[in-house]
Amino acid sequence: MSQPIRLTTMRRPAVVVTLVATVALALARPAQAEIAVGDRAPELDIAKSEAGRPFRIKSYRGKWVLVTFGGSWCKPCKAELPAWDKLAPEYRGKVTFVAVNIDNDPKKGKKFNDKLKLRNLTRVYLPADAAVGDDAYETGTFPSTFVIDPKGIIRFVHRGYESGDAGKVREALGKLLGQA
Repeated sequence: MSQPIRLTTMRRPAVVVTLVATVALALARPAQAEIAVGDRAPELDIAKSEAGRPFRIKSYRGKWVLVTFGGSWCKPCKAELPAWDKLAPEYRGKVTFVAVNIDNDPKKGKKFNDKLKLRNLTRVYLPADAAVGDDAYETGTFPSTFVIDPKGIIRFVHRGYESGDAGKVREALGKLLGQA
């Protein structure tokens, strides 16, 4: 029968530090830079329109686009989407408002959007086999809203939603469109 290995008190801290460092390195993911103003808008390769057709950001080149990511489980999204739906008619012909539902179940997403009575947003869904969120947009916070200029550059980013945020977005759109 073999004897158990005993660590001297001098070696024990070194072993603990080594184990902690090894676990931390094994669990670490490479850090991705959060998408920011001035970045080129990533393509949404996996998103589908309500009709089931591929949705492409590049098809909006030459136009201003507001894209927001959210889901039925997101309480702030339930307040944000109606606010954008109400704001969209003010910018008809100037800005296209797009709501990307990340529920990973287009039927559930459509039911959620229908319940909110959204009429003025282009509604887009991630397919059932997609990962939650679209990593290209770094949507770790929901809702996440991006304004994309006619050249495909992100000009405004807003994460989360609180009462009064529609006014902030209206102000940002006014400034951006005034510069165009």
